[in-house]
Amino acid sequence: MIGFAGIPRILFPQQRALRGERQSVPRFSNDDYLTNLRPSSEVKFWFGMVVSSEVPMLRKKILSSLLFAVASMLCAGCGSPSHSDTLSAAQAQAISQQVSHAVAQALSNASASHPLLAEQSARSLSAALGDIRWDQSSACTVSGTGQSCNFPLSASVPCPGGGTVSVSGDIQGMLNSSGTGSFDTQITITPANCTVSNVTFNGAPDVTIDGTINITNTAPSFPVTLLEGGGISFGPNPSGSCQLNVTYTLNSLTSCTVSGTVCGKPVNGSC
Repeated sequence: MIGFAGIPRILFPQQRALRGERQSVPRFSNDDYLTNLRPSSEVKFWFGMVVSSEVPMLRKKILSSLLFAVASMLCAGCGSPSHSDTLSAAQAQAISQQVSHAVAQALSNASASHPLLAEQSARSLSAALGDIRWDQSSACTVSGTGQSCNFPLSASVPCPGGGTVSVSGDIQGMLNSSGTGSFDTQITITPANCTVSNVTFNGAPDVTIDGTINITNTAPSFPVTLLEGGGISFGPNPSGSCQLNVTYTLNSLTSCTVSGTVCGKPVNGSC
């Protein structure tokens, strides 16, 4: 006999008699019936019906499965990192611009004939390069074939959100008697807790700029190409470390362009 939900139903002898079924088992009281059941066939009484204990166990399994499915949906993002380790394009661009600005300030400081330029905060790289007097006596040593010059570079530029970008290095080279020659640049940029565009970056260990500046009649010969490399660390969110690979192309005293990547993000614009 099948009870509700496909569960076998156990009938007492009295119930079989009411149905007109032939009694093939001796009469038992409820206590005797329970005493003779196998341990694995534990039964429970509920409003006069005998139901196998496997029913609540099945319900428990179904409920457990449902709870697990709900928990999996609610925790779909559990265990994933709450932050990225990659800069946004805007943050990479802001870092590039801050470094370029600090280098332009250092070049302005090297122009002894324009002492007030050190106080200007928005100087382009090409204009700052053009302000240097390549034959000034304070930076040059005269020899029989011309003069040897060394222009020290130094600056500490504050960042918009705090921190600084420090620049050190020099531009050194030779000029002949007609004011023609070439200079090599060796520049080191060290960001220290510099915050721009909601990210703080530091040197890892630093950023460098190298290049050659050709001089004709004591003036730069354009174009001038400067290469920037090195590494930075950044944080707190996103956080990580990466490399810079940027090219500055100075086409004239009023034109300077940037191209390359900062932390794998393309950067461009003016410098």
